[in-house]
Amino acid sequence: MKKHKVGITWVFIIIILAAGYFSQRHQRSKTTEQGELGGQQITAPQQIKASSESAPQKTENKKPPQSLDGEGITVIGDSVIVGIEPYLKEKLPKITVDGKVGRQMSQAQKLIDDLKDEGKLGNRIIIELGTNGPFNNKSLRSLLQSLSDKQVFVVTTRVSKGWQDTVNTTIKDVAGEFHHVKIVDWYAASEGKKDIFYEDGVHLKPDGSRYYASLLIEALQKQ
Repeated sequence: MKKHKVGITWVFIIIILAAGYFSQRHQRSKTTEQGELGGQQITAPQQIKASSESAPQKTENKKPPQSLDGEGITVIGDSVIVGIEPYLKEKLPKITVDGKVGRQMSQAQKLIDDLKDEGKLGNRIIIELGTNGPFNNKSLRSLLQSLSDKQVFVVTTRVSKGWQDTVNTTIKDVAGEFHHVKIVDWYAASEGKKDIFYEDGVHLKPDGSRYYASLLIEALQKQ
């Protein structure tokens, strides 16, 4: 009987020890699992933050358009400019526009000298001439040299005359020699836009005049 009680006692002891062992093992497993889950919850945001901080940020580096009211800008041209003048002054009220029907490039130097003497010549000058006839490299070069202290824009022409290509070639060849001279390529900008011209293919309807004016203003704003 005594041996039987001892046997039962050892059985209870073994059961208790086994229960404790499995309980501790289960607890360790749970703790490890929680730690692993906890690690994921902590490191994921940190990794995202680090990735965000290390990634290069895209920034816009565009120069804002220059604010213009026309002050200090002089436009010299022929009948094309006469038609565009109201639309230029609508956007640039202080601009000086001197357009004349039939004007040739050979007349530009005297006009510029006169405006300079009168204190009416701006620091930025737009020259639109060539509709009424060609000119040679020498005359244009001399004119641009006399304006070396100014910023000058020379506009190509579109006219259904034999001198159109000669004028545009001369402008592109000579203007490229000067750092202070930019070309406004009206010929290219008006390609395929017959509906903005009157029947002569030179002078512009209101929509065409607005378009031409916007092209000049855009060129001025880029500087």
